[in-house]
Amino acid sequence: MNDTVNFFDNITISSIIKGFDFSIVPIVITNCDWENGIKILYANQALCNATGYKQEEIIGQNPKIFQGKDSNYEILNELKDELLQGNDFIGQTINYKKDATPYHVRWTISHLYDQNNQLIGYISLQKIITKTDYLNVDKLLSAIVNISNNLILATNLEGYIIYANDAFKKKLGYTQDELIGEHSRKLKSGIQDKEFYKRMWKQLLHQGSFNDVFISKKKDGTLFYDKKEIRTIYNDNGDPLYYVSISQDITDDMEKRKLLESEVFNDTLTGLHNRKKYDLVIEDKIKEFELHQKIFSLMLIDIDHFKKVNDTYGHEVGDKLLKQFSALLKSKLRTDDLLFRWGGEEFALLIDNNQEDTYKLALKLKNAIQKTDFEGLHITASFGISQISDTNIQTLFNNADKALYSAKNSGRNIVCIYQR
Repeated sequence: MNDTVNFFDNITISSIIKGFDFSIVPIVITNCDWENGIKILYANQALCNATGYKQEEIIGQNPKIFQGKDSNYEILNELKDELLQGNDFIGQTINYKKDATPYHVRWTISHLYDQNNQLIGYISLQKIITKTDYLNVDKLLSAIVNISNNLILATNLEGYIIYANDAFKKKLGYTQDELIGEHSRKLKSGIQDKEFYKRMWKQLLHQGSFNDVFISKKKDGTLFYDKKEIRTIYNDNGDPLYYVSISQDITDDMEKRKLLESEVFNDTLTGLHNRKKYDLVIEDKIKEFELHQKIFSLMLIDIDHFKKVNDTYGHEVGDKLLKQFSALLKSKLRTDDLLFRWGGEEFALLIDNNQEDTYKLALKLKNAIQKTDFEGLHITASFGISQISDTNIQTLFNNADKALYSAKNSGRNIVCIYQR
């Protein structure tokens, strides 16, 4: 133990850097000044040999000098996000030498701290993946054919297509020439957001595989649900070389599932979510509150004197009014606001906001209801609001219900917030 302590006590920064100079692994050290731009502070000879730059041409430059048109900017953005969050990062992309020759590189980037545990920079250990590292294409295609008869696609590390089987080409309507060499992003529908693909790249880089349902696009623009498994193909040294996806069109199953969910979780009259759907959603929102203290509010809405409408004009008119009332509420809400038909003339609304902002929305809804002509009928509604305060689902609803009761007892057409 004493020998170990003495050994590290005698190590200096200069001796470490000297060791880096003789390393066969390309090494880069940068600062951590994202605001003013990341700068290279050190590059060893192995890095210079690999890129064709001299050290004096690299020092002080931004690492972007190694990037070009085929660099994977999704991965580079992921790199930045992970480092800013304090996480080390492993990834790969195409870099470019001084003479603009592209090369594949895989880097492991770690944080560097001073004696006071303050972040002072990053160190990147790099692995150059040469063309000789790549699998023989015949061997790759043979392996792919033996895996499955489903839709099969292979890309290089940057997502450019190098192989598609006959089933894939037939399903999507492309010829071989229309796919090979193209980037796989041409198959994106544009519906799934950046977070979806960010999660995909993260899992591929760290776990070597990714499974999910994609919404993909055929050549004619038709969209389909594409249940896909993506796996990384490695060489004998454990270096990633290709991505292979195996998928199947599950559009029919998804449409049936959506129809089933619609029947189970939607109100047949208004088309709004029903109480069963509320039970599922509220559990998720309670978990978010428990884990991240994410505030939300529950608003209960009750049409005033609705029984008189049914008794006077009949249930057919009452049903039409409920449909129009539901449509009016939906037209005034944001995409993230969740509206439910609780039963009869009562509705529930979950809002990702505090009770004060939810109160302002309730006033807006109340005024809109008052001003609307429901085919000759003019109605009002009462509102009760409660903000989440603990993880008891029933307490949240009971508090909103008490506030609604107060609104009715105070003359109706009123918004009340639950007062503790």
